Amino acid sequence: MFIACLALGCTEEGVGDKEIQSLNLTADYTVLLKKDGVLQSAYLNANADGMTVNSNKNDFEVAPLPELSYRNGSAIGFYNSQVDCSATLKIHDLSDNTVINTTVFSEDKNCDYLVKSMAYSEDKAFVAFVAPSNIKKDSYYLRILDLSINQSPYMDVELAKEPKQTLVSDNRVFVLSLDTDITDKYALIVINIDSGAITHEANLGTDVLKISKDGMGNILVSYPNLHSLFDGKTMILGITTNYLLGKEPRFGYAESEFFGEQALYYPMESGSKSSYPHIAAVYDFKENISILYIYENFLTLEERNLKYEIEDTTMVSYDSKNNLILIGYKKKGENGKGGLMRIKPIPDPKFLDNVDLDGIPMELFPN
Repeated sequence: MFIACLALGCTEEGVGDKEIQSLNLTADYTVLLKKDGVLQSAYLNANADGMTVNSNKNDFEVAPLPELSYRNGSAIGFYNSQVDCSATLKIHDLSDNTVINTTVFSEDKNCDYLVKSMAYSEDKAFVAFVAPSNIKKDSYYLRILDLSINQSPYMDVELAKEPKQTLVSDNRVFVLSLDTDITDKYALIVINIDSGAITHEANLGTDVLKISKDGMGNILVSYPNLHSLFDGKTMILGITTNYLLGKEPRFGYAESEFFGEQALYYPMESGSKSSYPHIAAVYDFKENISILYIYENFLTLEERNLKYEIEDTTMVSYDSKNNLILIGYKKKGENGKGGLMRIKPIPDPKFLDNVDLDGIPMELFPN
């Protein structure tokens, strides 16, 4: 069975017939794979007969595993420091196969900088960092780089609190910051992209896990036992949803996530729900329901252990064209192998197909 867990309780849905019926399953996907310390890609063609790797198409430049990454729509950016204490930011747009490279730090004194997060918009990049000091309080900055100019001029915005995470929505940068000196509480700082002016600051309290941008531009603040939504334009606090003990969706702990219009797709820590460390989960914000796709409920023991060799879930995504959930997983062993499966979601859930991959899936881009 597939299990649908509401914030206020749980219901169960039957798995249905596993056989693929008359579905339009035609799609192309680009999957970013981790293997042997680098990121590479696989281009997948899919139809009603299954998914296959198209070895003749590969527009993604192999890159070292990044220290930090940030996804914005069809593009993904990577931050890496260099041995000479400089640092670079590379943005791949998979919709048109373009790549932007920019230098983040070049000055000698940056060897001590502690970079905490990065993000980018269409023509600007943002790197939040700490400048440590042995004689006074550490300094905190958000560096804004202009990607439209070859020399990458920058503007540093000084922050009063330590930056932990950065994201972009519309013409604003949202920085999750922590007051490490006095209150030990979090704040959400809003900065105008063009001017660098701090336009708003919202107190978030303690125990914040992370911030995210939902499919409609609202800012989601995740806590262990609840989440809150801020309007991305007005910064007015909207809905706050509390969880019952034992029914927490736990998306604030997920290392990867994919937002649909009103749903979040992510690998969830399974706890006692599965023998696998993480399982595919979908959180419906409109209904406040978590739908858990547990391997044991739609694959036999032989399929899990011998046919697909599943060790753990590494990413969950969504194909809106075909209304399909895509689950990436690591295979057993140390050979860096993985796989991707497609699932038809409730109310008529079905396991559809699978493809083996030479690498562990980390991100998926429907083409």
